[in-house]
Amino acid sequence: MEQPSLDHHYVVMHLGGSKQVNRRNDGPAVSTIAESHSLTMVPAGVAHSWRTQGPIGFAHLYLRPEQFDDALESEFRVRLAEATLADCVGQRDPILEPLIDRMLDEIHAGSDASSLLLDSLLDHVLVRLARRHSTRGRASSSARLTISPHRLRHVIDFIESNLSSDITLGTLAAAAGMSASHFSHAFQAATGDSPYRYVTRRRVELAQMLLLAGDTPLRSISEKCGFRSRQQFAVTFKRHVGLGPKRFRLTRR
Repeated sequence: MEQPSLDHHYVVMHLGGSKQVNRRNDGPAVSTIAESHSLTMVPAGVAHSWRTQGPIGFAHLYLRPEQFDDALESEFRVRLAEATLADCVGQRDPILEPLIDRMLDEIHAGSDASSLLLDSLLDHVLVRLARRHSTRGRASSSARLTISPHRLRHVIDFIESNLSSDITLGTLAAAAGMSASHFSHAFQAATGDSPYRYVTRRRVELAQMLLLAGDTPLRSISEKCGFRSRQQFAVTFKRHVGLGPKRFRLTRR
């Protein structure tokens, strides 16, 4: 496969089993065995010629350079103009691998997939890439990012008014007037919860209130609380409460 110079970074997870991977062109030639779920990373602006012998199974995650730059700035509190994604082939990472696996699981959920969960997983992936797979050298970090009480209140009000909608990390960051990467860190520092965990908890709490307040059908409660399906509602509710919605309503009245 001839891979031209791209205007974005990409991370490849090797799937299907171990394979022999040979690479040449930009940078040193590489010949290695890529184990299943190992990772290959290609920074923007380089071109390679690839030859793979073995299972042809891959998951590709494409990243805009500005996404990665924001993650570097958020993690090290400085803008690293010369830093980029580090080049590697068939590398293992016990933190990144399950994160990308979880993203794949969520994507395969189809219409039940949570945009906010995928955004949160991507944010964790970017942090890990910035910390362990960048050419940052010895950049030092400074004070933690914070969010003002006024902005935090505005974000929480926005969440409460939009629990029935598809809330994304981007919409929350826009409500706070911050970049997505900066917002995610600052929100967790202020509340102790990631944006995804906070929104999910508030949806479950609203569902509990509606279940006890009357005889509203479970489908309607699921929709009012922003769940994409009855199944997603039931699974998430039981994970947080210990009982399914129907059982909760019967036993708590």
